[in-house]
Order: sequence, then structure tokens, then C-alpha cells
Amino acid sequence: MFKNYFKIIIRRIIRQKEYSLINIAGLAVGMACCVLILLWVQDEFSYDRYHEKNDQIFRICQDADFGRFKIRTPIMMYPAGPALVREYPEVIDAARIMSIGQVAVKYEDKIFFEKKIFMADKSTFSVFTFPMIKGNPETALLAPYTVVITEDIARKYFGDKDPLGQTLKLINDGDYVVTGVIKNIPRNSHFTFDMLTSLQTRYSIDAQEMNSWENMGLYTYLLLQEGCDYKALETKFPSLIDEHLGARLKEFNGSTEFFLQPLERIHLYSDLQHELSGQGSIKFVYLMGALALAVLLIASINFVNLATAHSTIRAKEIGIKKALGAGRIKLVRECLGETVFLSFLAIIMAIILMELALPFFNALMERELSLSVLERPLNILFLGGLALVVGLFSGIYPAIVLSSFQPVRVLRSFVGAGGAKSNLRNILTVFQFTLSIVFVIGTIIIYQQLDYTKNKNLGFKDEHVIVFPETNESIRQSLDSFMKELSNVPGVLSIAASSNVPGKSIMMGKYYPEGFSIDEDQKMHFLDADYNFIPTIGMELVAGRNFSADLAADNANSVIINETAVKEFGWDNGLGKTIRQVNRTTDGEMSVTRTVIGVVKDFHQTSLYHKIEPQLIGNRPDQLYIVMAKIDADNMANTLSLLEKKWSGLAPEQPFNFYFLDESFGSLYGSDERLGRIASFFTVLAIIVACLGLFGMSVYSSQRRAKEIGIRKVLGATTMGIMGLLTKQFLALIVIANVIAWPMAYYAMDSWLGNFAYRIDISWVNFVLSAIIALMIALLTIAYQAIKAARVNPVETLRYE
Repeated sequence: MFKNYFKIIIRRIIRQKEYSLINIAGLAVGMACCVLILLWVQDEFSYDRYHEKNDQIFRICQDADFGRFKIRTPIMMYPAGPALVREYPEVIDAARIMSIGQVAVKYEDKIFFEKKIFMADKSTFSVFTFPMIKGNPETALLAPYTVVITEDIARKYFGDKDPLGQTLKLINDGDYVVTGVIKNIPRNSHFTFDMLTSLQTRYSIDAQEMNSWENMGLYTYLLLQEGCDYKALETKFPSLIDEHLGARLKEFNGSTEFFLQPLERIHLYSDLQHELSGQGSIKFVYLMGALALAVLLIASINFVNLATAHSTIRAKEIGIKKALGAGRIKLVRECLGETVFLSFLAIIMAIILMELALPFFNALMERELSLSVLERPLNILFLGGLALVVGLFSGIYPAIVLSSFQPVRVLRSFVGAGGAKSNLRNILTVFQFTLSIVFVIGTIIIYQQLDYTKNKNLGFKDEHVIVFPETNESIRQSLDSFMKELSNVPGVLSIAASSNVPGKSIMMGKYYPEGFSIDEDQKMHFLDADYNFIPTIGMELVAGRNFSADLAADNANSVIINETAVKEFGWDNGLGKTIRQVNRTTDGEMSVTRTVIGVVKDFHQTSLYHKIEPQLIGNRPDQLYIVMAKIDADNMANTLSLLEKKWSGLAPEQPFNFYFLDESFGSLYGSDERLGRIASFFTVLAIIVACLGLFGMSVYSSQRRAKEIGIRKVLGATTMGIMGLLTKQFLALIVIANVIAWPMAYYAMDSWLGNFAYRIDISWVNFVLSAIIALMIALLTIAYQAIKAARVNPVETLRYE
């Protein structure tokens, strides 16, 4: 019996190649997309779970409120970790880490910039699972000026040499002895590093600073007792805060709360400021998971549509089988067997599609997923189960429809498979095109906003400006002469130095502008820059003057502010006003008062997600770490080559490393660009799936109305008239889909644009354009089948009447 079933299925697939290919391919596309998305979802949930004690590791964070300045962050006070271990028996150990940013590292004649260098406690290896290949994890970070490196770094600097005992020179920081080599950090970690230097180094430099509760900058992880209720532990933190921070918080009329985050929830559930790296989002995971199931569901229902549309062709076959004694259960079993077989063919095709699509999908999702995980027995079982479930789900409705045909009726060339049952297909078509239209509108608006961010006047000109992000001590000691040498390079139009550049980390301070009391401190972004900074990046002075190289007093006594500061402080133009800053030192408080000499046009220090805040630009030479140059666009490659040659001669221990300011600022929208690519992908996918569904509907409609079309043609109907008859019902469904999709798309995109402080207005043109696109796609999809049906000779359809 099974052998006969198999032969029948194979023969039917060969005989009906077009139908079978569309059916299998549609299901395969849905399965491939579903499995790829589920692989990504599985990867998202795998973050930080490789640690042996992951369920006992928690990160301590704080929620601070200082009036205008509020922050929820994982950055903690330096002594918090050791204090928690001392005072609470629930805390077994604590590990603190702190990024030290990009550093030039030298070994013999090799010198590279390394970006993933952290300082860490000696307890790091007892809290986390970072397998050590060489060295003793208990003592590796015990002494100052020691460093643990990964396998890749060991190979990069030392080749086949034994790294232990070797010395790496961190420029501007000192010589570090390699005391351990660990395996490369897995990618699915919420933070990764290449080097860990001993935190004891900071204690050897300034123990008082490290023991002060007024200093913060570390990320602190706690290892709790197994089975410990971390929520109960959180209730004990207020007393710790009051003991160590109470007086200082009262002084500033502020408050803070400590709370704990389970390690395995950090990647997806954390929404704090100043995270160690880009985070995932559980909402996005849920969205992608829902899309995976929706794609699979729609592909399955499309399969049902095509199968029921094809039922008119198989009606006589079923009628004959019933007339010869075939029972309904047997027919249902045969039909289900066929759909399950087609489903298994689809899963095989899906695996091939996944292999082909994986590089694109990895680039889209910024992952390094591999199909090797599908080779595991459990995943193979999952794929088999998926094929079986999809086959049964997709086949049950066609099986019931086909097995319900009455022999007398179908053998008289009448099939009653329409009526109320078509409502389900209509609803599905509307749903599919609603989803497609929402994606089309969303994609258009996302790219319009991205175009707006790229072309908006930022208040400065970042084109053709290169930034050298790091300068060593020797360069800074002779910065003026160093910059003068670089400015002599042909193609360099101007050169400047600063403590920061737009698009990078923001420095914020507390200031007392003229007219404000000691209780009315104002928060301002600040940076220091030389007199060439403003002209080099094309800022515009709207009042007053720039810093002058001829006026030494500018260094200590003068500042420039932006227009927003003038408005918020209630000044007319700000010129001549004073701004006081109070700094706390080991010798007490030190007050510095400086005079406003100029006002620049508002400029964006960070992305368009954030409003422009009051900005202060100082001119302290000892704070200038970054060099930038405006270069001629006509011969950029030659200019960069000459700059590298000059740089190597002036600073042989400092690698020539630069980035373009416009590219750096544009990278602030990396997640939005990825969202745009994902939206484009699902737009195309949704349209393909919708077209398959619409194609199934058009096939079904033309077959069910074949005799009606024949009669109309006999009575004089034209081909165009028949095409209009077959298409108008589908176009009505597309209009309904637009009516439903427009408010949904508007609400979704208005919510997304609400994240931007500076955004586009949603135009009605986008909605009209999406409707036109949907109508054109629908017409193209059904045109072939409509023309085919309209051109059939009436004799073919009416010959039995």
C-alpha cells in the first residue's frame, strides 16, 4: 500500500511539475525563514550561559536621581564590590572590570592598537568561566602590572613563543608581564576582551582613589550563594548606601538605589546607560519569533490554498476512487501522506536555501551563525518533527475537502468547493497584503529618517575630516610642533586638537552660570579644544570670538558656549557672562570661574535621538588628547600616504591610526540601518508569500468559474472584460488591506520615530505609494492566470454540457 502511495505521489509530482514546484518551494521558503530566525533566537538566548556558575552571577547596578541628572547604569563605585563581600554572607565573591579603551601595545618591533583591554580583579577567574590554557588563574592578576591575554593575542604578538613571562608595553601606561593565556572569549558574551590587566595596578598608583566611594567607573559582578534570593539581598542595600554615601547624597539633594541583574538576563533584558557593549532586546526577540511563526503559518496556509484550488483537477480522481469503494478515512490518509511527503521534500529544499542564504542572513543580523548546529541529533529530530507537523497541518483541510466530494456530483463535472469556505481564503489574502503594506510603509519611512539623519545640518561639517583618536605622552608634550609638522603635509587644509569629537562619548559636568545660586547647578556637556577646532570642523560663531593663540589668558579664563546654553540660562547673548565650576580635590574644593567669549551655533554632540543640550567648550592645553585634520578631497589617498609617512617619523611608537569623522558619526545609526535592512528583507519576503497566496486564489477562482467564463465568451465577452471580471474581486481585497494597514503602519512608525528628538514628518505620500505598489504587485501576480483563463477556448470548458 505504501509503495503504491509513493508511486502515485511521485507520478503526480512529475505530471504536475509547475504546481508541485510552487507548492514545495513556497513551503520551503517559509520553513527556511522560520528555521533561520529560530537559530538567531536560540543564539540570543545563549548569551553568557557558558559560565559554569551563570545562575549565581549577578551584576550590581544603580538608579541615581540628582534632579535634572538621572541615570540608570551598571557603572558602580570603586569599593562597592569588596564592601559587599565583607558585609553580606550571601556574597561569595566579587569581580570588577573596567574598560581602558583603545591603547597602543608594543612588543619588540610589533605595535598595534588594541580596543578590547580591560582592568580586572584577581577574582575574575573564580567568578567567571574563562578557561586558562597557560598560567595559574588564582594568581594571574594578583600583582600590579600583570596581564592575561587570549589565544589570538598570544599568537599575534608572540607567534610560537611561550607568552608567559614576556613583557607587553602599553603605551602611556607601562610594561605588563604576561601571566596567563586564556581561550578566546565566546562571541555570545555581553562583553568580550582581548587583554585583562590587573586592577591592582590602579591600587599601586592611587589607593586612596580606589577606596573612595565618590569615584565610580567599574562594572561589578557578584557570585552569590547557590539558591540565594537576590531580591531579598537587594532589600539590604539601603543601609550600605546610607553608610557610605548618605552624607554626600544629602549634600547634593540626591538619591540612589542599588539593584541586581542576573547575568544570563543582561544581554536581552538590560536597558541601562553606559553598557559595556551593544545589547539585544527581548522585545525584538519576541518580534522575530512571532515573524518566524507567522511566515511558517502563512506558507502553510498558502499550501492549503493551492491544494484546495487544485482540488477541481483531482475531483474526478476522488470520485472514481469513491465509486470503486475507497472509504473516506483511506482518502484522508492518502492525502495526508502526500502532504507529509511534500513537506519532507520542502524541508530538504529549505536546508539548501538556508545554506545559500546564511551569509546574507548573518550579514543582515550581524551574527556568525552556522548550520552545523542542525547536525545535532535533537535538532535533526526537530527538523523532522517540523516537516511532519507542517505536513499534517497543511494537509488536513485539503484532505477533508477532497474526501468530502460526492461521486455523483464530481463525475457530472460539478464541484462545490466555494461558498462560505472562500471567506477564509479572502481573509488570508487581506491579512497577507496588510502585512506586506505595513512593511512597505515602514521600510520607506525608516529609510527616509536615515536619509534625514545623514543630510541634516549637524552644526558642523564632518566631510573629509580625519581623526587620530590617540596621542601618546611624547606627542602631547610637544603637541604644537607636532601639529605644525602635520599641517605642512600637502593636502592638509587645517589641523586641530581637542579632548573629544562629536559622536563620541559625552563628558558632562556641573556648573553654576551667572545668575544661578549654589543650589541651582546646571548640567552641561563639555569638551576642550584649541583655537583651530571650530574652523577645522566648520562650526559657526553666532556671537563673540573664537579662542586666540595670541591670548594666553584664554587657556584658563575663557569658554565658548552654544545657543541652547544661552536660551536655557535666560541670557540675551551670553557674552561677558561668567560660568563657575567647583572641583573636588584631595585638598578640598577648588572653584574656577571663566568668562564666555563666544557663542557657537547649536551642533549635535551625539545622535539625533537626543536633544541638543547646553554645551561648553574650554581651552585647557593639558586636556587635548585627540588630533584631527581637514584634508583636500581631490587627492585624499596621496595625502593620507604622506601623513602616514610623516607620522611614522615623528611618533615611531604610535601606530598611524585614524577614522573619518563623518563615518564615525554615521555609525551612531548602525542599529537603525540594520533595522532598515531587516525591514527590507521582510518586506520582500512578505510580498513573495502574499503573491503565492494570491496566485493560489486566482488559480482557484479561474478554475471554479471556468464554465461561467466559457458562457460569457460565447455570449461575446472580450478577453479584457474577462480579465477585469477575474481581477476586480482581488483588487477589492487589496483596497481593504490598505484600509487596515494604513493606521497600523502609522501607529507603529510614529512610535518608532518618537525615539528621535529630531525626526521627519510622516507624509501621506508614503501611504498612497504603498497602495500603488500593492496594486501593481497584485495585478502582476494574477495577470498571467487571468489572461490564461480568458484565452481558453469555450469548447474546452463547455463540451460536456
